[in-house]
Parts: sequence; C-alpha cells; structure tokens
Amino acid sequence: MKSRARLLVQNLVITQCLLACGAGAAIGAAPLMTAPPQREGMSPTRLQQLNDFFAGEAAKQSAAGYVIAVARHGKLVDTAAVGFRDIEHRVPMSLDTRFRIASMSKPVTSVAVLMLYEEGRLHLDDPIKRWLPEFAEPRVYTGVDADGHLQSVPAKRDITIRDLLTHSSGLGYLFDYRTPLGKAYLGLKIDRHASLAESVRQIASLPLYFNPGEGWQYSYAHDVLGRLVEVVSGMPFPQFLQERLFTPLKMNSTSFYLTPETVPLLATMYVHGPEGALQVDRAAWLANPADPELTPSGGGGLISTAGDYLRFAQMLANGGSLDGREYLSPVTVSLMTHNQVPVDAMEKFWGDNSIGLGFGLGVGVEVDAAHAPQAGYDGDYEWGGLFDTHWLVSPKTGLVAVLLTQIDPSGNKLPQRTDIDFRNLLFAAVAGD
Repeated sequence: MKSRARLLVQNLVITQCLLACGAGAAIGAAPLMTAPPQREGMSPTRLQQLNDFFAGEAAKQSAAGYVIAVARHGKLVDTAAVGFRDIEHRVPMSLDTRFRIASMSKPVTSVAVLMLYEEGRLHLDDPIKRWLPEFAEPRVYTGVDADGHLQSVPAKRDITIRDLLTHSSGLGYLFDYRTPLGKAYLGLKIDRHASLAESVRQIASLPLYFNPGEGWQYSYAHDVLGRLVEVVSGMPFPQFLQERLFTPLKMNSTSFYLTPETVPLLATMYVHGPEGALQVDRAAWLANPADPELTPSGGGGLISTAGDYLRFAQMLANGGSLDGREYLSPVTVSLMTHNQVPVDAMEKFWGDNSIGLGFGLGVGVEVDAAHAPQAGYDGDYEWGGLFDTHWLVSPKTGLVAVLLTQIDPSGNKLPQRTDIDFRNLLFAAVAGD
C-alpha cells in the first residue's frame, strides 16, 4: 500500500513538473497570455502550496485528479494538472482533459439569454409564456388528495425570464426526495433523446413549489432558458452557443458532445465506494457524452476544459469582452453579477455552507463575505457543478480561477469542502495589488 501511494505521488509530481516546464502538445496551449506570478502580485510559493494541496487530495483519493488554472489581471499565472484522469490505465490529468461541468453550464446559458436581451429581443420581466405557451397557466402545489394525487391552485402571476435566471420561478429539480412534489419531479420521464422542446413541455406539466418571485428553489430553469434561446434566436441551442460564444471566444473544447477523437480526453467519473476508495462510476444516469442525440441541457449538459472555462470567466471579469470582442456590455455583466434575491435565500435552501451567498442572473454572488465560510470579498461571483467543478471571479482582486475534477458526490460520507479549500488557498496566494 505504501509503495502504491509513493507511485501515485510520484506521478502527481511528474505531471505537475511537465506543466511547469510547458512540455508537450498534449498539455494544451495557454488559454490566456502568461505572466510571472510575482509581476501580477501573486506569491509563487503560495500558488505551489495550492497545487500541492490538491496533489495531496488526489494522493489520498479524495478524487482521482484535478486541473487548476489561475489568472490575475487578465494574465495566466498558474496551471497545474495533478493525479489521473484514468487511474486504471495510468493516464495523467492534463490541461486538455475534458470534464462534465454540470451546473457550470448555467452561467453559459445565462449569457446566451442576456445576449438576446441586449439585442432587444426580450425583456427580463417578460412572461415566459410569450415564447413557451406550455407555461401559460402555471399552478402552485398545495398538497395531495386522499389518493395521493397532487393538488394545486392557479399561480398569482406568470413566470418571467428574470424568475428563471434567479431560480425564483417555483420550478423544481432533482434534490427533493421528501415531498410528493419532489418525488413527482424525480419521476419525470424525460427521454434523454427527446427534443429540448419536449423536455421543457414535461417540466411545465408539474405545479410550482411557490408563486413566482416568492421563494428560491434550485430548478430546471436553465433547461427552460435553453429552449427559450432556441425559440427567440430561431436556431438550435447548441448552434447558438457555438456560433455566438464558443467559436469567437475560442472555447474550442466546449460543447454538449464529444467527437470520437476527443472521447479519450474525457476524465473518468469516479465515486467513493463503501470503504471510501475510488471506483469507476457506472451509474446508469451518466449519459454517453459521445452521443450526438442527447438533449442539450442548458442546466448541466456541457463538457469543457479548465482553459476554455477560464476564458469564459475572464470575459465576464473584463466586463463582457475578451481579445477585443464584446459579448456583453459592462452594464449587463454588472446586472448579471449583482444579487437579485433575499440575502438569506441561499442559506435557507443550501444550509450553512452558503452563508453570505446571494444569487444574480445565473451566478452566485458574495454579499456578506465577512461571515462566509471561505475567503473572498463582497462582489465575488461563481457557480459550481455537481461533480465538484468550480470557478470564480473576484473583481476586487482581479482573480479568475477554475478547478475541475470528476467525482460523483453520491458516494461521499463527508460533505465536500473542495470549493472552500480552493478559495482559501487561492486568496492566500495574493501578495500585492
């Protein structure tokens, strides 16, 4: 066991060294212009501590491996790939490793909606029924009858686009295992190969948890918004993202599907077994990412790399522009990244790990960093994914960072703290302006 652990650590160090030396085309091109950390006010020693920490996490099998990318003031100051994307075949992580980014898809979908908003093709407070008539008569859940059938009453008002962007619509999702309504959402028979239109019609068939605008509930909202983009733009949702965002932003490794050539670059999904050791996750609900017929989920379907997502996040950090091209105006990015919900909404829904966190138009926003469980500043924004994927923008410090891994949390006996550790170590590396 000790020799196996030494071999694992040795591989981690080798992979990290290769990245530091810039070796090999397989490592991938830098997503942004690079700069020495000291020049951008970052401590090389502390950044190494950040990388070493996650190398240690991989060595003790918190996850198989991680890829890290850190920028400050628009310059790339740190990258690391530690551990393995495939333990069995000893394939190390690299910067071109693809990850299922799950709910990190939601900010991308939000940007697509806001592009259409800037073109005057929709208003944030427009009712969604204008484009999606299946939401014409929303109803609110009140309980069940003697036979267990859901009961509901007409909603006080229509669902708006803003409601969907802020998860204030009343729609449900996959996290409520207790209530009859939660079980109904879990029981939706959404065909993975159905059109986005059909998937959204099924979502619209169930009642809401509350009247639109009167609560906060993580939901299928961004799947609905993906369909909205299709209807308003007149093109399939994946095509809109490719033409309007991914291609011009040079997010060349981001899509809903992998090609046969890129399938080997996908990080293996792992889950912790009964004894805590990592094992390949063979859950039936993990769809085949090479299947081009999969429904393109705006809430959780994208596959990407750390470098691609760093470019997306840097674009937002720049006020909506990158490399001389504008995707959103600074005014719209400010609207997107300011809190839009009650300051305790996230804490009430998620618990203590979300103290100090609000929600904007598709992103979480720090509103009380002094009492949050992790380092940071008011105004920081981010949104992670189910498989322990994370990113953040910190306007006050100029930091933009991404941390990706692939771990199914269903096998975890302890709460994941990756995002807290990542932010604490990242902000500890800030040495100056």
